[in-house]
Amino acid sequence: MPENPYGASPQWLDLLTALESHGIALAACSNVLRDRLARLSYFSPRLTEIASARPDLILPWMKEGALDERFSKTQLRERLEAILPEVEDPETAIRFFHRSHILRIAWRDLCHLADIQVITEELSDLADVILEAVYHRIWTRLTSTYGEPRSHEEKTPAHLAIIALGKLGGRELNFSSDIDLMFVYDHGGKTTGGTNAAIDNKKFFTLLAQGICDFLSKPTPLGFLYRVDTRLRPEGERGELAVSLAAVEIYYHSYGQNWERQALLKARPVAGNPDTGRQFIQLITPFTYRKYVDEIEIAEVLRSIDSLRRRSLAAIGSPAQQANNFKNGYGGIREIEFFVQAVQMLYGGQYPEIKLAGTLLSLQRMHESHLLHARDFAFLTTAYKFLRCIEHRLQMTADQQVYDLPTAPIAQKRLVDSLDLASWDEFKQKYEETTRGVRQIYEGVFQREDWNDTLEPLIESQECTEEIKKLLASYEFEDPPRAFAFLKALQTSPDIHLQPKTTRLFKAILPRLLVCLKNSPDSDLALSNFEQLVTSFKARSALYEALYTQPPFLELLVSVTSGSSFLTRLVLRDPSLMETIGHDGFLEEVITPDLLQHHLELIEQAYPAASRRDHLLRVQNAAMFRSGIRFILGLSDVESMGKELTHIADFILEKSLSCVLAQMAEKYPDFTSCGAADLAILGYGKLGGREFNVASDCDLVFLYSESRNVGGITSAEYFHRFAAQMTRFLEEKSALGFLYNTDTRLRPHGQNSPLAGSFATFQDYYRHQAQFWEKMALTRARFIGGNPQARDLLEELKKEVLFQKPPNRDEIQSILDMRRKIESAKGDETLKAGPGGLVDVEFIAQTLVLRYGFQHASVRSTSTFAILRAAAREALLPLDEAKQLIVSYTFLREVENRLRIVNNISMDAIPADPAELEKLTRRYALRLDTDPLTPDSFLEKIGTHTTRVRTIFERFFERMLEESGR
Repeated sequence: MPENPYGASPQWLDLLTALESHGIALAACSNVLRDRLARLSYFSPRLTEIASARPDLILPWMKEGALDERFSKTQLRERLEAILPEVEDPETAIRFFHRSHILRIAWRDLCHLADIQVITEELSDLADVILEAVYHRIWTRLTSTYGEPRSHEEKTPAHLAIIALGKLGGRELNFSSDIDLMFVYDHGGKTTGGTNAAIDNKKFFTLLAQGICDFLSKPTPLGFLYRVDTRLRPEGERGELAVSLAAVEIYYHSYGQNWERQALLKARPVAGNPDTGRQFIQLITPFTYRKYVDEIEIAEVLRSIDSLRRRSLAAIGSPAQQANNFKNGYGGIREIEFFVQAVQMLYGGQYPEIKLAGTLLSLQRMHESHLLHARDFAFLTTAYKFLRCIEHRLQMTADQQVYDLPTAPIAQKRLVDSLDLASWDEFKQKYEETTRGVRQIYEGVFQREDWNDTLEPLIESQECTEEIKKLLASYEFEDPPRAFAFLKALQTSPDIHLQPKTTRLFKAILPRLLVCLKNSPDSDLALSNFEQLVTSFKARSALYEALYTQPPFLELLVSVTSGSSFLTRLVLRDPSLMETIGHDGFLEEVITPDLLQHHLELIEQAYPAASRRDHLLRVQNAAMFRSGIRFILGLSDVESMGKELTHIADFILEKSLSCVLAQMAEKYPDFTSCGAADLAILGYGKLGGREFNVASDCDLVFLYSESRNVGGITSAEYFHRFAAQMTRFLEEKSALGFLYNTDTRLRPHGQNSPLAGSFATFQDYYRHQAQFWEKMALTRARFIGGNPQARDLLEELKKEVLFQKPPNRDEIQSILDMRRKIESAKGDETLKAGPGGLVDVEFIAQTLVLRYGFQHASVRSTSTFAILRAAAREALLPLDEAKQLIVSYTFLREVENRLRIVNNISMDAIPADPAELEKLTRRYALRLDTDPLTPDSFLEKIGTHTTRVRTIFERFFERMLEESGR
C-alpha cells in the first residue's frame, strides 16, 4: 500500500480503497494530487471519512486544476440551478451539492490554495446559494398550499427577506459555524389560497421561516446543511420568528440596545426578496450608525462592548483557560472583531466606507480612511488571519466547533504541520506574540482611564448641606431637600454594575437639566415628574446618553414633566412613548384619522398578543401625548388641539363599537347577527362640537333603529346591555389607563330611562316633550358612528325641531334664567361658569344657531368657533363683537386647558394660592409670543377678557329679547 508522507491511518486506507473502487489508483495520480489527498487524510480525518463513504463528493475536484479554481457566488448559483431541474430528488441534490463544495473548499484550505479571507468568503457564498435554493423550494411548496401572500391595502405581492448576521453576515463563515438568521417581511395581509384555504401573511411567513430552518438543520445521510440560530431577532426567543418591517422599526428605534447595534453591524440580506432586504437595511441604519459622535458616545460604546467582552472572558474560566482559547480568550479573535465593531459603531455614520461587515475588509477601509495606524492595521490583519487559520484547521479535524488549543501531542503536531511550522514551541511563541499584541491594542482603546473631572457637590455629597440648599434655591426649587433627594435618586443606577457609567452620564447632563428646570413653570413639579419617568426606565444610562447627545430632547422632556403630570403618567404607563419624541417630524405631525389608523396597524404588529382594548389605549395614549406636547410648547393652539382630541375620541369610539359588538356576539349571537347594525352613537357637548378638552367626558346618546325580538331578547334589552357594555369598555381601568369617562344623562328622560332608546322614541321626545334647554343641547349633537341612518335622522330632526322658527321671548328668557342658575351654582369656576366665562360664549353661539338657523344654514354648526365665524360673515353678529368673542374664547380655553393638562382633571377656577397662580402664569406664557406676565398682570388679563365677554353677552341677549318680542 502506498505510503502516506504524514503517516498512514485507517482513514487514509479507507480513502484509497474507495477511490480504487471508482477506478482511481494512487500510483496513477500526479505527485500534486497524491500530496493533496495525503493532506486531506492527515489534517481532517472526519472529512476523509465522508469522502471515503461517498467518493463521488470529491471526484470532480481530483481533475487537473479543479481544486485550484475559486467559484464565485454566480458560478455556484448557476451550477446548482443547472442541476436541480434534472434530478428526481432536488432536496438530496441540494445537500449533495453543499457537501461536495464544503469538501472542495476545505481541501483548498488544507492545501494552502487560498488565503483565509478567500476561504471564508467562499464558505459564505456557498451558504448564500444554499439559502436561496432552500428559500425557493419552501416558498414554492407553501404557495402551492396557501397561495401567494398579498398586502392589505393594494393587494400587491408581499415578500420575505432572509437577513444574515454574525459570521455569515460578515462573509467570514467558518467550517463549523452556526448561521445567525433573521426573517423579515414587508406587508401584512392574506394569501390568495391554494390547495388549502388562505391564511394571513404573518402565519405564512412564519411557516416559511420555520420550513427553511427545519430544512437546513435536518439530519440526513449526507449530514445537515447548517445549524441555525435565530436568537438575534427582535425580542430574541420570545419574539416572532418572522418579523414585519413595521415591527422592526418600532422595536429597534424604541427598545434597541447597544449590543443589538453591535449585532446589526454584520446584517446582510442573503436570500428572499432583495427590495425587502434593502428596506430592512434602510430601517436599521439610523439605529446602528449614529450621525454625531462625542466623548460620551465614544466612552459608552467602548464600555458597552468591553462589558460584553468581560462576560465572554468570565465564561471561559481560569486565566490559563482564557489564554488557551483562541477565539474568546485574551488577545483572541473576538478582541479584533470587537475593536473593528467599535470603530464601525462610532464612525460608520461619518465614514460610510467602513460600513462593511467583514473584519479584514473593514480593517483595510479603516486604514484607508485614516482611522487606523498603518502599524496597527498590518499587525491586526496578520493576527486575524493567523487566528482564523488556527480555528479552521482545528475545526476541520473532526468537523466540530473547537475554540481551545489542543493539549494532546498528536493533535498539536497535526496543527503545527497544517500551518507549515517547525514545532509546537515555534507555534506557541508565534501564538503568544500574536495574542499579546492584540491584547495591547485592545486595552489601549477599551481600557482607558475614566475622566478625572471634579464632580459637583450635588454628585459627591450624600447629605443636603446648607451649601447645596442655597445652590438648589438658586434654581428656584421651593423645597431644596426634596429636590436633592430626587437628584440623588436620578444619579443612582438600578444595576449596581452600571453605577459608574450612570454617574458619569448624569454628571454630563446635570448642568443643562438644572437650567431647563429653572426655566420651566414649576421646577419642583418638573423634577418630581422627571424623576418618576427616569427611574421607571430600566436602561437609565441609555436614556441619559440620549439626553446628553440630543439637548433638544432634554429640553422637551423637561417641558413635558413641568407642564403636565398627566403626560408624564402616560409615559409611565407606556415607556415606548418616550422614544417617539426623538423621531423626525414628531412635533410637526398633526393628528388625523389616517394617522391614527396607521398607528393602530403598527401597534397591532408590534404587540400581536395584546388585547384589542390595549391596542386602542396605546394609540390613544400616543396621540394624546403628541397633541399635548404640541399644545404645551405653543406649537398648536387650543382650537387645533380641540380638533385633534376630537379626532382621537371619534376614532376610539368607532373602534370600541366594533370591539363591543364582538363581545356581544359571544353572548347573543342570534340577535347580534341580525340586529346589531341598528345601533348608532351620537355625541353631545364638547365632543359633539369638535372642541374636546383635556379631561373632557364623552357625552353620548345610544339609539337603535328597529324593534326586534330575537331568541327571547328584545331590542330594548339588547341595546341597553350593549350601551352598558360600551361604557364599561371605555371606562375600565388597566395598566395602560382607561379610554374615556362617559356621560349619558343627555338622553331622553335622562337617568330614569334605559341607556339606549329607539329612533322613534328619540324623535317623539324632542317633538313633544323636550325642554328648551334640551333643544339647546341638541344644537351640539353630532353623529359619531354605527348605523349611518342616524346621521340623516339627526339632521332631519334638527331641521324640524330647531330650524322651523326662531325661539320666542319666553324661550330666550329661559336661556338667560338657565345661565343665571349655572352662575349661581358654579360661579367660582371663573373660567367656565363665572361672569364672562366660557359658558357665556357658548350660550351666545347656541342661541345664534336657534335664532338664525332656520334662515342661515351656515350657522347650523356644532362648533362654537365655527358658529361665531359664520355669524360674522352673515352679519348676524357685529364684526367687532364676533372677533372679540373668538379672541376671548380662545384665551379662556387656553388657560383652562393649561390648568387641566397638569393632572388631566377638570379645573376651571383660577388658583387662589399665589404660588399656584405664579405657576399657571408661567405655563400660559411658556413658548407663547406674549408680553412678560406677572401673576397680577395675568389676573388683569383674565379680568379684561371676562368683562368684555359679559358686556357682549348682555348686549346680545338684550337684542335677542327685543327681536323675539316683536
